[in-house]
Amino acid sequence: MSKGELFRRYFVFFISLWVNALGVSIVTVAALGTTPISSLWYEISLHVPLTFGMVTFLGNLLLIISQFFMLKERSRIAYINVITQLPATLLFAASIDLNMFWLNVVLPPLDYYVMRFALLLCGTLILACGVAVAVKADVALVAGEGFVKTLCKFVNKEFGLIKTCFDVSLVIGAVIIGLLATGFERVESVREGTLVGALMVGPCVRIISPHLGFLDIFFRGRKALEEERAKEQSGFFPAITISREYGCGGRVLGRELAKALNLKFYDSDLIEMVAKETGLTKEFVSRNENRLDNALLYEMIFQDYSAPLDKSLSPADALYAAAGRVIRRLCKEGPCVIVGRGADALLHDNPYCLNVRLHAPFEDKLRFCQEVYHLTKEKALKDMQLFDKRRAEHYQHYTGRSISDERNYDLVLNSASLGLKGCAQIIKEAFALKQEQHSQREEPKDGNEPAAPETAAKS
Repeated sequence: MSKGELFRRYFVFFISLWVNALGVSIVTVAALGTTPISSLWYEISLHVPLTFGMVTFLGNLLLIISQFFMLKERSRIAYINVITQLPATLLFAASIDLNMFWLNVVLPPLDYYVMRFALLLCGTLILACGVAVAVKADVALVAGEGFVKTLCKFVNKEFGLIKTCFDVSLVIGAVIIGLLATGFERVESVREGTLVGALMVGPCVRIISPHLGFLDIFFRGRKALEEERAKEQSGFFPAITISREYGCGGRVLGRELAKALNLKFYDSDLIEMVAKETGLTKEFVSRNENRLDNALLYEMIFQDYSAPLDKSLSPADALYAAAGRVIRRLCKEGPCVIVGRGADALLHDNPYCLNVRLHAPFEDKLRFCQEVYHLTKEKALKDMQLFDKRRAEHYQHYTGRSISDERNYDLVLNSASLGLKGCAQIIKEAFALKQEQHSQREEPKDGNEPAAPETAAKS
């Protein structure tokens, strides 16, 4: 990026740190506990002659220093990545003290619980806004995230596991210190406000983030952004995506279509590609794709929301992001058929993509599972319910759309009434028709051959 864009991103990032500090301060002043990531520092500040911000800075300074001893890559860039965490930490800590001071001056006495709870909700929403803006800025790490990232490489463990253990340890540490300092009477930093912050911030960030597109224009400029988007949308080859209910034969159909149309076929082999993209094992990817339980746990409990998203991913977020990169890259390498993985949403800007959804009556899906997958009735019933539920939740979570909404697809077919061969025939005809119609739309009036149909013809 240009120096101007980098400056603008850092400017917005530092503003987001102040907003994050304001949110944390408001939550803390509500006296119903503080945010999970700040709980240890706040609890310590209650029992030593230092302010909340001072303890936050000192605690994070220790995390920064410890990273130098864990670095495996002794390069200039690695050292710079650690050192640059210091200004963000200093600004965040100073902002906490400044906001705590003026809030205590201007706020009236909070005599009623409902007033404190309303203030808690307000602070949580402000924190979510700051996080969403920091995600958009996407330029730096804060000490907590930097520590976890360095520790992951040092012990060679997954980010999600280390992050969860680190954050849980902060909350447990706050509880222990509070109990020991008060003779096991109370803990002020971990209360209902801690739970509200853990549960609300993540979902609020997801709601706010889509409305911050104006920041992209501020960072890049409207013209540069439009050129980048046009470049991103160019170069796609024709593709067929197949979304399906479990037991509809989507994998069998996809393989048959790829063979008949001479297209590449991608299904379970995407697991290996995503594993290579993320550096995770194939077993981990296979076990966790389309699963939201880890994502929701990570999102709801102890997440450090002051770091940019791509530097603070949950395992499920990381897998989805990697799958998106892999699928879009494959679709720019050649014509293909892709089964599942929300490919229809990931390829929403591919004009040559035909999106198909398969469904079937319950009994037909059960019979298919027993005859083709060789499952017992009990196992088939369990898998049908489990996989359909996971896929629907995962799709809704990352696309904001219902997986069964027919408006997401070009074709919605009943694989039982039409049969897989019938579905294949319809899809082949629709696929050819879509390429033809798009080529006609792209054809210039002077009769010259356009660039886009050339890629379509390769199918």
